[in-house]
Amino acid sequence: MKWWLPLLLFVLLACKGQKEQKSTFELPTVSREFPIPDSIRNLTTHNLRQIELGKALFYDNGLSRDSSVSCSSCHKQALAFGDSISFSVGAHGGFGRRNAPPLFNLYLPQSFFKDGGIPRLEEVAMAPMDDHFELDLPLHELSLRLRTSPFYVAEFQKIYNRQPDPFSITRALMWFQLSLISANSKYDDYLYKGGRLSDQEYKGMNLFFSDRTKCTSCHSGINFTDFQFYNIGLNMDLHLDTGRARISNDPADFAKFKTPSLRNLGFSAPYMHDGRYFELREVLEYYNRGGDDYPSKDPRVQPMGLSESELKDLEAFLLSLNDTTFVNHSAYQLSAGFRD
Repeated sequence: MKWWLPLLLFVLLACKGQKEQKSTFELPTVSREFPIPDSIRNLTTHNLRQIELGKALFYDNGLSRDSSVSCSSCHKQALAFGDSISFSVGAHGGFGRRNAPPLFNLYLPQSFFKDGGIPRLEEVAMAPMDDHFELDLPLHELSLRLRTSPFYVAEFQKIYNRQPDPFSITRALMWFQLSLISANSKYDDYLYKGGRLSDQEYKGMNLFFSDRTKCTSCHSGINFTDFQFYNIGLNMDLHLDTGRARISNDPADFAKFKTPSLRNLGFSAPYMHDGRYFELREVLEYYNRGGDDYPSKDPRVQPMGLSESELKDLEAFLLSLNDTTFVNHSAYQLSAGFRD
């Protein structure tokens, strides 16, 4: 018998005795008709591992310099992974400079943030890490911090065959964010499964898709956004923000912001880039009066002349886009003892 055979047998038996923990992560139920990429709908074992690791990072206060906040501090599941205040609290007790956006269906955008300043989802985490008012812990420093954790060292080695580093950290966070699928609203049930809307919701839907309101000229597609940038006439005296012009350096883009999704509006207040409106009705009244008289306002923002009952109908339809399955889905929560 060759000398190494007993050693090989021992190793194989030892490996067999150590059962690898199987991921219990599952996406919410998504209709076959709702278009999501096969790579997300049919998650591989490797991608499930990346999601679980990304989830651990997302909820870890250690991603901020003073270990006071995590990604989830500003992006709370109960709020469709948004926040309930106009400007979120970051490291050192500071405040961000824009309202934290809700997070879902992130496989759709071609750019990220309200000014479109980040082109790829895997780069999104870098901005709050570099920002003194948010996480304030750049990736190279975070990599070194994570390498002091036996849990993270083992997980990154198992999944990526490497130490925690900028590539693997952003990759794991990207996959967790890709898993945030919202496709189970009452409207989705109506659209894909033959469910019913109330009379008020149905009337509001007809208003929404009508030439009278022109809502779909910006809020189109399955996520109710065209992902384009517009100046909707908001008075900027409260919080001066150059918007898209900060990225493009084009004065014509001043005060333009990306069209937000209308899904989960019932969970994601406050609204607008600066979180100035805390009630959905305030937003509808803003558009109904034709916005503020502010320079370079998009010509489509004109008075709509909706009656009180029509405003209620439109609001009812918009609230039919809420997805309670998404905000309560247990797989998006960090399991107790996950890092043990």
